[in-house]
Amino acid sequence: MPIADKLRQYLDKKRVIYDVHELPPFTSLLQASDAAGISAASVVKTVVLKDDVGLVMVVMLATHSLDVDALSKLLHRRVELAAEATIKQVFPDCVPRFVPPMGEPYGIRTIVDDALVACEALYFSGGDASHLVRMSNKDFFNLLSNAWLAGNFSRPIGSDHEREPSAVPGADLKKRIQSLKELPAIPEMARQIVMLRANPLADADKLGKLVELDPSLAAQVIRYARSPFFGYRGKVDSVQSAISRVLGFEMVMNLALGIASARPFKIPALGPLGLNAFWRHATYSAALVQALGRELPRAKRPPAGMSYLAGLLHNMGHLLLGHVFKREFCMLNNAVSDNPELPVVEHEMALLGVHHGELGAWLMEGWNMPEEIIVAVREHHNPDYDGPHALYARLTLLADHLLKEHGIGDSPSHELPAEIMAALELEEIQIVMVMSRILEGCEGLNAMARNLAAA
Repeated sequence: MPIADKLRQYLDKKRVIYDVHELPPFTSLLQASDAAGISAASVVKTVVLKDDVGLVMVVMLATHSLDVDALSKLLHRRVELAAEATIKQVFPDCVPRFVPPMGEPYGIRTIVDDALVACEALYFSGGDASHLVRMSNKDFFNLLSNAWLAGNFSRPIGSDHEREPSAVPGADLKKRIQSLKELPAIPEMARQIVMLRANPLADADKLGKLVELDPSLAAQVIRYARSPFFGYRGKVDSVQSAISRVLGFEMVMNLALGIASARPFKIPALGPLGLNAFWRHATYSAALVQALGRELPRAKRPPAGMSYLAGLLHNMGHLLLGHVFKREFCMLNNAVSDNPELPVVEHEMALLGVHHGELGAWLMEGWNMPEEIIVAVREHHNPDYDGPHALYARLTLLADHLLKEHGIGDSPSHELPAEIMAALELEEIQIVMVMSRILEGCEGLNAMARNLAAA
């Protein structure tokens, strides 16, 4: 069905003229506007809120973020974001992030930001992540005749002044990236590990001696081998013993490669995207992706080392952004901190015109990293990806959703995606038990994250 059932029936009943545009699956309305070749300033988004009275639908420009405090003052009551589970119940024929801006067919009161009034034609989600509906301003507001035009309770993302996204500092970042003559060079230790990885004569002895050239890296490998995930009760006092007794050659190869690749990048320590948060997310995600991979049916079970590497490096785009474009990174870090209710990818598309998956994949390709890692980095926010090596993107996406419930990472939701679990052939009980085991080892993971951030 091109658009949600209730929306289609409502529009047909009202005899409204509208067009439906089918697009490649998108992760945000701003991405959809780019794919459709339309101005993001004509795209409408919906935010569903709740209070003690019930639910209310807020309709506003997709280029703006909601000022909850300002709206609460206008309503003379405190409102907050509705839970995704509640949205699913009230809008059963819609994807929760892409609810259409029509409250009447769903029995929800609608409040409209007056910034929409100036738009001649409006585009909005049809209820899923692949269709936009176009409607004239006149028809749109005729349908919302019972809505409350409450005033201005939004602000342009990343700014205190209203302006088009193209005027936002950093919006030309994609062009600047394409004009860069050189990527940051792959760190020397990572380069040597990549070379060893390609050597058919490589063995545990060569790998151990290489890693031990970097005492800090060697310490991280040993610390991971001692972690509770592996349950090894014997002595691990060298990289060689970590390889031979606990982790194995392939696992240590990928663990060392991931740490050596990411560690030299220095970005601000604080904030939701800062270095402390990056390494905490990376270490938990790596352990979780690896553990989830072990739960898969034997026929599709990935190598443990490759799973770990995918989890560890999947957010490399943020390190690259902070390393090369410091001003834009700080702007994004502040925007996410100020408006945590908006998914990180939407912040990025609005402020930068590119998301961290694209940036990270660009870097991984330049460094000739394994294709599995490039896919995980590029597609870990895309639940619809079904191409080569989709397994790694799905495991990473699932791990991000699990970690979100514990305040870690940048997933838009902590709800477990049913379609991803089905594709991986994982049951919810398996996933919950894996997460519990990871949390049992949280002290070791937290220590590892702190050491990596301070290195």
